[in-house]
Amino acid sequence: MLPLILLGTLLTWGLRAMPDQRAPGDGLTVRVGGEQWWWRVEYLPADGGPPVRSANEVRLPAGLRTDIELSAALVIHSFWIPALGGKMDMIPGRVNRMSLAPTEPGTYRGQCAEFCGLSHALMALNAVVLPADEFDAWLSAEAAEADPPDGPGADLFAREGCGGCHAIRGTEWQAQVGPDLTHVGGRTSLAAGILPMTEEALAGWIRNPDAIKPGAEMPGYDHLSPEELTTLARWLMELT
Repeated sequence: MLPLILLGTLLTWGLRAMPDQRAPGDGLTVRVGGEQWWWRVEYLPADGGPPVRSANEVRLPAGLRTDIELSAALVIHSFWIPALGGKMDMIPGRVNRMSLAPTEPGTYRGQCAEFCGLSHALMALNAVVLPADEFDAWLSAEAAEADPPDGPGADLFAREGCGGCHAIRGTEWQAQVGPDLTHVGGRTSLAAGILPMTEEALAGWIRNPDAIKPGAEMPGYDHLSPEELTTLARWLMELT
């Protein structure tokens, strides 16, 4: 009898301690899609404005509850930011819903929590929680089109066909195969949370993604010289 009482007490305490992931949000919705092995992210503003596309990190306002819509393209993933709430599966052909209400600004580590293939362990993300006014300013800036500089970096991006997979809003490149790069230089990490967002790391990723994330669908560009890789990475870092 004593074990049952103890288990019942722990279960009751645990259920009360769990955040209410089903409660409705305060207006903002964030859609997160699981890809191989990265995150497609889209913000649906509370004022009904057009969606704002991003990738590989989630930003949330502190003190407000945000609706999260979860889906997947090919296989089951699971969205989990331990410090902010429990995990929820992302299933192809289905939309699962949860909500998060962070209270403290900061950067919180997230991870795919469902085995999804070769680079499952390398599918992470940062959740950046900002004070509400800073979040509003960030989302407004994120919604703006890019203004990429002309020059060798842009020429390399065009010549190597990068726009065949990636979008940069405000330019001719509008593909949605890979992560949106409109403001890629302003993100906190690279390659779904596994590399720092630095010029050196970005050049290394472009040169050989498969060496960093086995099975990555992005082709390598090891035919580019070190100088060309640095030029392209530096140009992308200017997209903030």
